[in-house]
Amino acid sequence: MAIDLTHQLTESSEALTPDEARRIAPYFSNTDRSVVALVNLPEVVKGALFSRYSRSAKGVRRLFLDEFFGKSELAIDRPLEGTDSARILAQTSEARAKAEAFYTRVLSDYGDDSVGELGGAHLAFQEISQIAAKTIEDHRIGLAFLEKSSRYVPFDDKVNGRYRYYRDRTLIGSTYRDRVIQHLDGLFDAYAEMLPRMIAHLQETHPIDEIEFENAITGKIQKFANITDPEFSASASFAYKSAVRAQACDLLRCFLPMATLTNVGVWGNGRALEYLLLHLYADPFEENRILGHAGAHELDAVIGPFIKRADDEKGKRLQEYLQGRRATQRELVKQYLGEVRRAQAASPEPKVTLTRFDADAVDAVVSAILYGATDTPKRDVNARVRELSAAQKTEILRAYVGLRGNRRHKPGRAFEHARYEFDLLINIGEFRDLQRHRLVTPDRQQYTTAHGYDTNDQINAVPEIRDAYNARMECADKLYRELADKYPNQAQYLVPFGYRVRYNIELNLRELYHWCELRTVEQGHPDYRLTSQQMYYAVREAQPELVEGMTFVNLNPNPPMSRLRAEMRSARKKKSGETKS
Repeated sequence: MAIDLTHQLTESSEALTPDEARRIAPYFSNTDRSVVALVNLPEVVKGALFSRYSRSAKGVRRLFLDEFFGKSELAIDRPLEGTDSARILAQTSEARAKAEAFYTRVLSDYGDDSVGELGGAHLAFQEISQIAAKTIEDHRIGLAFLEKSSRYVPFDDKVNGRYRYYRDRTLIGSTYRDRVIQHLDGLFDAYAEMLPRMIAHLQETHPIDEIEFENAITGKIQKFANITDPEFSASASFAYKSAVRAQACDLLRCFLPMATLTNVGVWGNGRALEYLLLHLYADPFEENRILGHAGAHELDAVIGPFIKRADDEKGKRLQEYLQGRRATQRELVKQYLGEVRRAQAASPEPKVTLTRFDADAVDAVVSAILYGATDTPKRDVNARVRELSAAQKTEILRAYVGLRGNRRHKPGRAFEHARYEFDLLINIGEFRDLQRHRLVTPDRQQYTTAHGYDTNDQINAVPEIRDAYNARMECADKLYRELADKYPNQAQYLVPFGYRVRYNIELNLRELYHWCELRTVEQGHPDYRLTSQQMYYAVREAQPELVEGMTFVNLNPNPPMSRLRAEMRSARKKKSGETKS
């Protein structure tokens, strides 16, 4: 039952006449309360309104009425007519076009970059390579991403007789053209051919009759062979098929190359989108530079003033700076790391290495716990904490963490005062999953075949899949090595997800709790489950008292059909939705 909270909402002190309230009502979620949302306004108008809002004693509705609504230059001088979406769109489009000059003046007057954070836009990048997708998703602050899944969407289809992969103009225009196409087609051919075979293998090794299912209504757990309820049986069968298909796609994504086309949806505020475009303009990959200009062209029609500085005179100078910094890094590596790099390449390396952590992390976290609840200077708090015994510090940590009911009950921000650096040597498919964690400081090396490739027990269990996989990986390595010196960037499109990449991350203890508890859940991919378990073990060995509260890390081996429970939940929701409709 919904609870009526209307009586708890605070009335605004803004005095609007009934006529004024009527005129501005289409642009605000309410006309009389102290918390209000903006609606039916172009992003540039929202940005300009909020930038003025920060410099005015007026409430936002009074400010809008006095300085925006009656301005013919903004085309917001009359109420929106009715609720017809086409009519509203026409009027707001007119307002947006006329508001751009106004917004630009506001930005010029205040000279504050944060003004660019007051509006945003959704941007869809369609049919871009994995190289481009990972470059876009490298940007953290102010942006949110959703990418086409390699688990739920198979990549075995063709469009106009061609597989969905990016055809780099330099490679396609080179003497390697035929070999590049043959290599990429070969990877997709193998993926398409092996997908039904992997599904059959999973169905054979984990037959549905032996799988236990939980009835959402009765809570009863039964093997499929013993289920008599038709609705429960249908739901269980659907979940099983979905789980098998998802797991097969998971296991075979190692065949897919970095040229594989994907879709990425981006939402960002104006400032973040401006920075994204600026970095794309300066990127060494031609595809990314093209996407930068294409993105700017589309955003110009939505939030034009927010992103214009990405390619103006100052923007171009910053692009040159970024390009120069990248070139300097390469020269520094040649000068100082050439011999070290060659010496280290001969020795095998672990999947997870804890390379650095704060030796005084326990004291730093305990001090932060106590500091927030006292009026004592931090220096004095630190001194007192150093005098405490190890047992006392552990007691403080336990009390602060408290009794966590589930992994979403995260420790407080005091845990952000301890930091850890990990050097990960993981396959590219796994990297794609772990890159989603935004609250880390990441450094990724280029995609290469130099570190070898991963395989898994399920692939090795089927000889024809194993042999096809090894053959494709060897072909990829041979062609990559031939191309890498002449085409160091373009050659990366040819590297399959199964090959390993170096990924260095620094993160605080609070984020480590989130990472390890989320990425070890049983329905997670086996690769990143193992990585996250090893990260937990490394910190537990170094500073056990700080991870004592990390009680929702799943340290069990990978279970068979690990996606089944999640698919059962999805099937129940889908079935429930169909019933309601």
